[in-house]
Amino acid sequence: MIEVARWLLARRFLGVWRRPTWIHLLSLPDFLTCTVSAIEGDHISGIYNLGDDEPTTLQEFLDALAEKWGYAKPWRGPQWLFLLAGGLTEAVALMLNKPAPLTRDFIRIGMASYVSNTERMKAELLPELAYPSLQSGLSLL
Repeated sequence: MIEVARWLLARRFLGVWRRPTWIHLLSLPDFLTCTVSAIEGDHISGIYNLGDDEPTTLQEFLDALAEKWGYAKPWRGPQWLFLLAGGLTEAVALMLNKPAPLTRDFIRIGMASYVSNTERMKAELLPELAYPSLQSGLSLL
């Protein structure tokens, strides 16, 4: 999805709704370390919320990507516009008998905020993150 965002940013096609959407990111190296800890660790069971130390918004994340890559920030639009785009994509796909690459459900999922308590992850899987924030993780891109 990061490469799709880059492609869209380069062509000024990437847009995002105005309402802040909270997200909880985790760098790939930290995710892999958590995964290895979960596989190899004793008494590891259940569900772990994974995330870095600083939740951010989708809008801030996309703005940071644009700045990192030297593109203009994504344009902002009203929520209804994105739902309309999903609906139109679904309708065209139905007429062409093809799968829809963008759906209203996908847009609704993207608009849902998610931030979780990562204390259990930090206690049992990975006490110190290599990339504790968006800013430190941008170095990976």
